[in-house]
Amino acid sequence: MKNSRLFQVAASLAIVVFFLCGQPALAQHHLQAHVVPGVGGGNGPDVASLLFQLASGMGVLPPLDGGGADYWPCFGGSPDCSAIPAGGVVIGTPSYTKSLTACDANVAGAPNCGQIFWFYEDDTNDNTDHLIVSITVKQGVNYILDTGNFDFGPNPFPAGSVIIISDDTAFGTLGAAGKNNGFCAGSGKTCVNPVAGIANVVVTTKVKTNKISAKFNINLQ
Repeated sequence: MKNSRLFQVAASLAIVVFFLCGQPALAQHHLQAHVVPGVGGGNGPDVASLLFQLASGMGVLPPLDGGGADYWPCFGGSPDCSAIPAGGVVIGTPSYTKSLTACDANVAGAPNCGQIFWFYEDDTNDNTDHLIVSITVKQGVNYILDTGNFDFGPNPFPAGSVIIISDDTAFGTLGAAGKNNGFCAGSGKTCVNPVAGIANVVVTTKVKTNKISAKFNINLQ
């Protein structure tokens, strides 16, 4: 697997984007991290060294700009979100009900159907230990997506930053069988194709001993 990293920096806003790419089975994943530094005021003497979970959900899949990058998520005032004043953020419209037909990646090359995202505030002041994130999506005991632990390397974010992690995705086997198939590639799990009904999403963020998670449901119909 080969990972590439693109760094974009503006005067008051830094956006860090990481792409997960490589083998065909992994090509559907598009894990990214975008940051607006200093929103939380930094890690002063009265602030615990912690991660704080903020909003999470699944929204509309972003279209691509002329350079092939997602239009969202993005923070206002950044080069790729310049039409939005600083202090705002653009995400795909979240919804509870998703199209099963669109999200059922049961054959190789099936397209993504939406974007899972979550926000958190980093007050760890830890730029040595690695930032590790993961997403799991299950229906009952069955996995329809598991990214495994994705390692961004040493945590690049200054204390007080607000970060969005996002992944463009669908669910299922991509026509493959066995462990690490389809949207379970790299996780050691075996994915099955989604069915109509509730899917339980868990997103996790970890820096050393600081670990947070969020849970939400989507309804595939």
